[in-house]
Amino acid sequence: MHSVSRKFDAALGGLDKVLVALTVVTLVVLVGVVFGAVVMRYVFHAPLIFSFDLSTLLFAWLVFVGLAIADQDDAHMGLDLVANIGNAALKQGLIGIRLILVLALSIYLAWVGWQLYQRTGAQISSLRISAKWLYLSMPIGFGLLALSYVGRIIRLLAGGAR
Repeated sequence: MHSVSRKFDAALGGLDKVLVALTVVTLVVLVGVVFGAVVMRYVFHAPLIFSFDLSTLLFAWLVFVGLAIADQDDAHMGLDLVANIGNAALKQGLIGIRLILVLALSIYLAWVGWQLYQRTGAQISSLRISAKWLYLSMPIGFGLLALSYVGRIIRLLAGGAR
């Protein structure tokens, strides 16, 4: 189980680096679009029609992909009630239950996001693209989060931390 855990951690680590790079690029583009829209509107009195839709699209991807990145860094908010439990077996059991519940919730929300993606037929007129690109961020983000929790469960079963 330890070798599976190490291999899975290595794969998640590589994926995490790619996701961080893509998220940084997305954030830079988002800030650039919003800044450019403000300058165009208030300095040149010529608003960028697409800026709101593009910034909304980029922000959705930033948030949902950021879920998995924050989880890999253990940066989500949480209570430390379980961390302060002295009984190691009880502590591990409660951590396992929490991981399974959050994994189930992530899988469910990825499924809901996929259903939303499939039902969408709308067009983002200012960008001339399908709104599916916006809705695809939810199943991908929660799918990545679920993958992260699978890694945590494997690590827990292998006797590792988190």
